[in-house]
Amino acid sequence: MIFPDTISHFAPYRVEDVATFTTQTTGTGAQAISRDSAVYTLVSFETDSIQLLRVPIRIISANDCTALYTAADTVFLRSRLPQTDSTGLHSFTLATETTLTPLRQQFNYPLLVSSLLVIGVLSTLLFILFRQPLQRLWWLSRLDRHYRRFQQQFNRLSRSINAQNAADNANQAVILWKSYLEELDGQSYTSLTTSELAERFNEEKVTAALRDADLMIYGNVFLSQSQSSLQVLSDLAERIYQRRRREMQSIAGQPTSAPPETSEASSALTP
Repeated sequence: MIFPDTISHFAPYRVEDVATFTTQTTGTGAQAISRDSAVYTLVSFETDSIQLLRVPIRIISANDCTALYTAADTVFLRSRLPQTDSTGLHSFTLATETTLTPLRQQFNYPLLVSSLLVIGVLSTLLFILFRQPLQRLWWLSRLDRHYRRFQQQFNRLSRSINAQNAADNANQAVILWKSYLEELDGQSYTSLTTSELAERFNEEKVTAALRDADLMIYGNVFLSQSQSSLQVLSDLAERIYQRRRREMQSIAGQPTSAPPETSEASSALTP
């Protein structure tokens, strides 16, 4: 025999406690009667003053299980609230409270986390889709920025050259020029002599400009064509810059690490 289930058989009541008692047998032999008993303590939150209760027990045999329901019992509930005159309810006046209570502002952390996740996902997708164009634009911007810096420094040295500072200005201009060419081409220029540079470029104007620079550096000789000679070197650097820029524009993508030609010469381009 199975007593009622405390979860499903007592709705809408809630079982607070169950007390079970040992089996009691009266009589002997075929007239003996055995009784099993249990006491359920129930709680109801319904407002009806009269409620019904009907619970089953189950008899389990070798072949089946039979549910036996008790007769429906009427439960009379007594309210613990004080009795009031229903006719005088309308005489009560509700108290009003119009003072606003300030609430402590709470930060919306779930919204912050969700926003960061959305931003992270969108940033990752944009980077995957536009990685190569963005890298190419970055390298072109870096190339243009270094060229403008070189041009400003080289022009300042060239325009301020005179008989008193010819050796010093020409030496600084040539070192700056060689370092910038190294950055563009990735080849060694600072260690080359004038003859080796002339042989590499194989241009008469460049060769003459390098010889004039040597006269200014080693002979401290200021010539009438000193500034124009330095301008020839500046024009050569501009041609190499334009060629390098066209090469970078024609490449579909750029490597993620810095190219080798930008490794050593950056110190000579600082303002």
